[in-house]
Amino acid sequence: MKKKFVLIFLASVLMSGFLPAQNENELSISQLENEVHRLVNAHRKSIGLGELAPNSYIRKEAYQHSLNMAEGKVPFSHKGFEERFERLSGFLDITSGAENVANGYNSAQDIVDGWLLSPGHKKNIEGDFNLTGIGIAQAPNGTYFYTQIFVKSQERPKIVASDFESELLGLINEHRKGLGLSALKSNDVVKAEAVNYSGQMAAGRAPIGPPGYDNPMKALLSKMNAVAMTEIIAYNYYTAKEVFNSWMASTRQRETIEGSFDLTGIGVVQSADGKVFVTQIFLLSR
Repeated sequence: MKKKFVLIFLASVLMSGFLPAQNENELSISQLENEVHRLVNAHRKSIGLGELAPNSYIRKEAYQHSLNMAEGKVPFSHKGFEERFERLSGFLDITSGAENVANGYNSAQDIVDGWLLSPGHKKNIEGDFNLTGIGIAQAPNGTYFYTQIFVKSQERPKIVASDFESELLGLINEHRKGLGLSALKSNDVVKAEAVNYSGQMAAGRAPIGPPGYDNPMKALLSKMNAVAMTEIIAYNYYTAKEVFNSWMASTRQRETIEGSFDLTGIGVVQSADGKVFVTQIFLLSR
């Protein structure tokens, strides 16, 4: 499904003039990016606005656009803006966005001062955003290209896999206990296979859903000398409680959770775009 967002403003400015020669004391690209970020936030703070949090995914998109301009792959412009935001919408719930670009100076202060003198750039810097990413690249002739992307979004939360897995197993065993069933014991070998399969889904190497009969996970049945084996999958939930509730709302998955099993392994993996994949394997040992 294609995400929708509100385009606030696009602004570009050519910072022409003297381009200082590079020297050993010159700021590195990462230092320049950090300084632009600091100066933009200092301005926002001075007028009572919240600071913009840095986001590595947004920075990646900003840097790639600056690099494309520096290498002459795209003109000095906002070409590809909608595509950048479409990619970002894979892990951010974007409600609005904007972009500033500039080229010429290798001075963060000069760039930010120039943006603040331009109504369009200033509007973006002072806009209702909470995330940002700044990418800077240098062309072979020494010219610097700057891109700053502004986003208003609620970032997908980062999960701690071990805590997620432990909490989910606790919820399941608490439910089983309430029914008079024995607790499931986590097994390291089974867990490793669950983590591996969740990783395959997160990387796009396996379709989202139960594994096929030819998946290596199926070898667990003989490897563990088990009587029975099955698995359940969850996708794009951000808490163990949400996963548990979704499984309990499904007749088949609830029956699995309440089944005659004694061993289990839970694998939780978060993909690069922030989505969470959960695999739980159930085994009945001999």
